[in-house]
Amino acid sequence: MSTDVLGRIVEVVSGMPLDRFFEERITKPLGMHDTGFYLTPAQAPRLAQLQVDPTTGRRPSASTLENLTKEKQRWFSGGGGLLSTGLDYARFCQMLLNGGELDGVRFLSPRTVAIMTSDQLPPGIPRIAFPFIEDVDPSPAFGQSFGLGFLVRTHLGPNPLPGSPGDFAWGGVYGTVFWVDPKEKLFAVMMIQMPFTQLGHYRRILSELVYGALVE
Repeated sequence: MSTDVLGRIVEVVSGMPLDRFFEERITKPLGMHDTGFYLTPAQAPRLAQLQVDPTTGRRPSASTLENLTKEKQRWFSGGGGLLSTGLDYARFCQMLLNGGELDGVRFLSPRTVAIMTSDQLPPGIPRIAFPFIEDVDPSPAFGQSFGLGFLVRTHLGPNPLPGSPGDFAWGGVYGTVFWVDPKEKLFAVMMIQMPFTQLGHYRRILSELVYGALVE
């Protein structure tokens, strides 16, 4: 909810709706032409559908996604709701990996990126009990905390996901996952449409494949 409040603050300070602010200040300068809060008629047929649930043999309902093809929203969430493609999101991750710059255009200062991707939680924060997504639990028990918009890895710890101290990540409710590892100079993006509670298996497989392919 804090990020939703931040989205509204951006609207007030900038004097423009959040969708327009994102387009003018982030997605258009970054060349993310397939990223936005809603779909154009030309984009609508390309919307990926949710995967069939193997336990029921049925495709879960995605009414929220379907509504994005019918009308433009009246309220834009600072905490979620963007649609994108793997190529677009790769540009966003590359910008972060570069310390806030891409193709000669600077979006953030290196110091700002460093602050955003540093541990921002005070000591003594109780663990968030998410039994189906423990690998993204911002808990010291998993060597993780939270920065300004990112899950951040503070130390290796007994985490089921491989990675490096200083890497940062987050994901979307329908399966988007990304992480940036500055130490290894890499980022990864996974686009998959499925309920978030079923995503852990695929998130762990992708992580193991990426880091298992690295050699000294």
